[in-house]
Amino acid sequence: MDSGYYVAAGSLKARSFQLDVVANNLANAATVGYKPDQAFFAVFNKAESSARKLPLSGSLNDGVIFAGTGVVTEQGTLRATGRPLDVAIEGNAFLTIKTPAGDRVTRDGRLQLGKDGQLQAMDGNPVLGKNGQPIVIDPKNGNVSISADGSVSQKEQVLGQLDLKAFEKAGSLRRTGALRFDPTGATEAPLKGTVTQGHLEQSGVDAASTMVEMIRLNRLYELSLKVASTLSNDLDSRSINDVAISR
Repeated sequence: MDSGYYVAAGSLKARSFQLDVVANNLANAATVGYKPDQAFFAVFNKAESSARKLPLSGSLNDGVIFAGTGVVTEQGTLRATGRPLDVAIEGNAFLTIKTPAGDRVTRDGRLQLGKDGQLQAMDGNPVLGKNGQPIVIDPKNGNVSISADGSVSQKEQVLGQLDLKAFEKAGSLRRTGALRFDPTGATEAPLKGTVTQGHLEQSGVDAASTMVEMIRLNRLYELSLKVASTLSNDLDSRSINDVAISR
């Protein structure tokens, strides 16, 4: 089969993956603390592995394969909520959450108090302090104060400090759902983050530019489909003519 057809088919697959990634980002344009994904691709040359000694022409034989996604970790805007247990992080830090599957990190600062006074994420998993233990608050002891370094206090008594973590390659952290990432194996980096109480970090997705990107990818997908269709029709036509002539 013509190598150009493989290139067109590879482009179709790549554009399909890109559209899935962009559509998921757009669906999370209003999700608190969401960090968008970005698709990455690798280039291959069909002629290099061919036994037909085809010319290594990039324009004819270069194709793409889906390589993976990375997380765009740019700072999102902060929105004031006035809720004492809402926290937003500015900088490179993540909150640490203890889950049944192991410790996870997140930028989702919507916290709550459990029945036993534990500081928890919205799904009930405890938020960890620097000592590796949950932070316990007395609901009857007045308002909670959370300082810029993550220290949690009541009536000037420090109850604990949020376990904030930063990583050298935060964009490579693996998503595990619920706006969380698995830090297993990740190398920690110097912490350059502050906590703002009564605020939440908004989604890092720019809805307008993401919609424009989706339109652009749809057009590229249609172009790749047209190329693949043209090549396929040309091959069918040549096959019919060659068979007819040989007979």
